[in-house]
Amino acid sequence: MKRFMLSLSLVVLALLACNVSLPLGPLAPAPPTDQPVTATVGRAPTDTPAPTKEPMAPASPPAAQAPFPTPIADLQDLSPYQADLRSGFSADVQGVPQAPRYFIQAKLVPGPSPTLAGVERVRFTNAQTVTLTSLYFRLYPNIPGYGGSMTVGRVGLNGTLVQTSLEAQGTALRVPLDPPLAPGDVADLSLEFNDTVPTDTSSGYAVFAFADGVYALAGFYPTIPVYDAQGWNIEVPPAYGDVTYTPAAFYQVHLTAPADLVVATSGSVVQTKDNGDGTRTWVAAAGPMRDFYIAMSADYQVASETVDGTQVNSYYRSAQAEAGKRALQYAVAALRLFSQDFGPYPYTQLDVIATPTTAGGIEYPGAIVVAQKLYGQRNGFFEVATAHEVAHQWWYGMVGSDQIDEPWLDESLTSYSEYIYYQAINGQSAADVVKKQVFEAPYQQALEDGRDRAVAGPVASFSEQDYVAMVYAKGPLFFDAVRARIGDQAFFAALHTYLTAHRYGVAHADDLIQALDSASPEKIDDLYNLWILDQK
Repeated sequence: MKRFMLSLSLVVLALLACNVSLPLGPLAPAPPTDQPVTATVGRAPTDTPAPTKEPMAPASPPAAQAPFPTPIADLQDLSPYQADLRSGFSADVQGVPQAPRYFIQAKLVPGPSPTLAGVERVRFTNAQTVTLTSLYFRLYPNIPGYGGSMTVGRVGLNGTLVQTSLEAQGTALRVPLDPPLAPGDVADLSLEFNDTVPTDTSSGYAVFAFADGVYALAGFYPTIPVYDAQGWNIEVPPAYGDVTYTPAAFYQVHLTAPADLVVATSGSVVQTKDNGDGTRTWVAAAGPMRDFYIAMSADYQVASETVDGTQVNSYYRSAQAEAGKRALQYAVAALRLFSQDFGPYPYTQLDVIATPTTAGGIEYPGAIVVAQKLYGQRNGFFEVATAHEVAHQWWYGMVGSDQIDEPWLDESLTSYSEYIYYQAINGQSAADVVKKQVFEAPYQQALEDGRDRAVAGPVASFSEQDYVAMVYAKGPLFFDAVRARIGDQAFFAALHTYLTAHRYGVAHADDLIQALDSASPEKIDDLYNLWILDQK
């Protein structure tokens, strides 16, 4: 997700972003693992995960070789996910056969301190070239910026209960793989989890919270991170940057919650069922997507419009109907434009959701959040934030990247996409204002303050102020300089190439530079060195 901060003359300087029982149905032992067609996702890694400094604490009770009842789910069948893909893209589910496959059952228990109890089953294929001796799950509610908590109960591996341990300040769960998982082999895992949803949003951005009648449930389930050349990515990220670095995956999610709630999710809701006890179960399918998001409120209303086979839905508060329809207009315009300039959007749904987030906007696959406090505006920051988050459906959603260690790669390009949007939708004069006030002015201020530095670098290497000035302001100026040198035709051809080569995968800086280089005989090394690496 992103929290971004930008300066715009139309608005003030402020773009920050950018133990309950659960009926789970029948249980059965895990089936034998199989050997799917191989396909590499991400970079070839080193042989061992990156170590953590603190000792590993037990996270689940030891019970060696004890059986574990596994939720019944067909995780080999990819056809359910085709409902979330537009006509012409259904074959995409076959393009990432080794992507993790999640089956999640969760029940919301409302109250002064809401909880979410669940069980998930994951089919994980070792898509690397090395044998894995352990597997990790990120427990995002335990990250300081989330403000909530997640506990994990029993964990099963191939139908057998295993002992796990916590690392990375309790934000990562280590599952030992015994025997080790060879390349191409499959592990079948099941986990019980319980979340406490915070109601105090003073810390963090209310990405995981219940506030003002809205449940925002980012990262509510244990999530497998990317394994790359550095091993498992389980470092604890700063509160002011992004926290997710996950591979594309497939999701079947069964959510049970009070029936009066209006539910928005990543992917497509394929079934609903009233349970006769005041609750309803929503069944959603999504993928390939990098994570799965839920927001819900009894106060939501919905306006929709279809664009080239994609239904865009605006979820807004009942008192903000006019603004909710404006959000829909902004998102529709952005979706149509970016599909033309970057490459087609493959999913059948895109949701724009008003929440009480203290950020300006946050992106999730198939869903974007815009702060409901912005809905009183006409155009201005409200429009900028919406366009920004829609662009993230390409740069983060479809083309993944290491948002913790290479945040500029998606964030700077997404910020420059605002300028592209304003050129096309509001005209060159409005785009010039965005360029001057959003990019040039904050960067100029950083220069005057002696705070210039490389745009490249992990989030943790920046102060929050410098993170904004470099990644959101200086970074987009690199793309503007490249576009001016190679021309519009080559620039947008390069973005199409970049998307095609890395859709549903993970890209790195050299991948983007290669796409830009290949589109034109004009060299851009000097621009990259100047703007991104700060090598003058």
